[in-house]
Amino acid sequence: MSRSLKTNLRTAKSRQRGFSLIEILIAMLILAVGVLGIAALQFKGLQYSTDSYMRSQISALSSDMADRIRINRLNATAYVANYTVPAVKPTGCNEVTGANAVNDLVCWRMKVYDALPPNSTANITSAGDLYSITLGWTDRENTTRTIGYTFQP
Repeated sequence: MSRSLKTNLRTAKSRQRGFSLIEILIAMLILAVGVLGIAALQFKGLQYSTDSYMRSQISALSSDMADRIRINRLNATAYVANYTVPAVKPTGCNEVTGANAVNDLVCWRMKVYDALPPNSTANITSAGDLYSITLGWTDRENTTRTIGYTFQP
């Protein structure tokens, strides 16, 4: 082999070492961006899952109170109330008692306490023959979410 050919081979080998290091760094950068994307996707999925859970709980709570009001139609106006979920669980529910507005509200408030975070709101209003149950809560992003359910007993 000629001397110039050996020199050219050594020079080419020394250039290739640095080039493969750059390839590794670029591959790691692409991998890091991909991992960050997957983490962001997982975080959003968790947020949507929590929101979905809250909506299903609110649907069940609204249906429960609507059924309680329908059972006790003659005293439906006694169910109208505004409620904020406290930090301590309310007590005094007696599920054995018949259709009684006061007891129904206490039992429902206990269920609201179990389903919604503290400082959430639960309001029952009436406008003529229509009743509305409005439940609101604050999500992880400090956004107040409100869902209403209107029915006729």
